[in-house]
Amino acid sequence: MTAFAKWIDYAIERTVNLICAGLLVGIVVVVLYTVVMRYVFLKPPFWGDTVSMLFNVAMVLLGVGLAVRRRDLIAMQALYDHISPRFAMTLEVVWMAGIVIFAMIFTFFGAQVVEKIPGFYWELGRLPKKYTMMIVPISGALLFLASVRVLVSDVLKLAKIIRK
Repeated sequence: MTAFAKWIDYAIERTVNLICAGLLVGIVVVVLYTVVMRYVFLKPPFWGDTVSMLFNVAMVLLGVGLAVRRRDLIAMQALYDHISPRFAMTLEVVWMAGIVIFAMIFTFFGAQVVEKIPGFYWELGRLPKKYTMMIVPISGALLFLASVRVLVSDVLKLAKIIRK
């Protein structure tokens, strides 16, 4: 990987990480505000639940790409301890190839949903639902980039193991 590619990769990871952190803070603030308004002042905001749900969905979808990029997915480590390194790495490559395929499908159909979804959120000032649904193809594309990066790395590791 070239220095520029590494810099782009780092910039994407850092940006998504900061966005996820901001979304988490946003969830906490919105839920806290909603609870205080509901139980202390008896005037809950009509938008609180919707905003916290949208922030949560966005954070989770973006977080999947980060988890793949950092290899923080739940792995089958107990199984890997009892099989050969070559077979374990082969399973990792197959698993990551499946994630690449899933990311492509998720991105493609997510883009179609964005184009076709009707309606709006009345509680958010008639915000069109297509704007909030844009997180699906965006997170799918980020997941695709992360999984391809990891897949290439895994294939190179597997090739080294096979050569030995």
